[in-house]
Amino acid sequence: MVIKMARKGRFLYPAAPKPVKLSKKDKEELMEIVESEIQKYDKLKEDIDRINIRAGRIYFYYHVELTEDREYAEGLEKGDILEYGYGRITIFDNEYNNCSLDWLRHTGKWFPIFDGNLKQCIAEMESSSHFMRF
Repeated sequence: MVIKMARKGRFLYPAAPKPVKLSKKDKEELMEIVESEIQKYDKLKEDIDRINIRAGRIYFYYHVELTEDREYAEGLEKGDILEYGYGRITIFDNEYNNCSLDWLRHTGKWFPIFDGNLKQCIAEMESSSHFMRF
């Protein structure tokens, strides 16, 4: 892997790697791999309600139904479903060997937690205390 250097002012810093571009067929194959890996872990099977692949990243979401104690959201009614970000895996190569697992902070910013291959990132999501439902 070649690290590109970018110039900002007088300082040099490595440019952030870009996520891999995936074709429709690649996304379908990747979705099958991710869904089969998630089925191996009890916590992830229970927590993750939706998976979305876009721009070389896999986004994981969970849903919460509004109840009496969750009526803080204006314009929503009891029984409505809220969707929250659970985690994100960024893919940097077509073999899924170079990936980054990120956690969505309460500030709405993604925070890197782990680097490894795709299966290691999913396993880390299962074992890390950062990933849980509210």
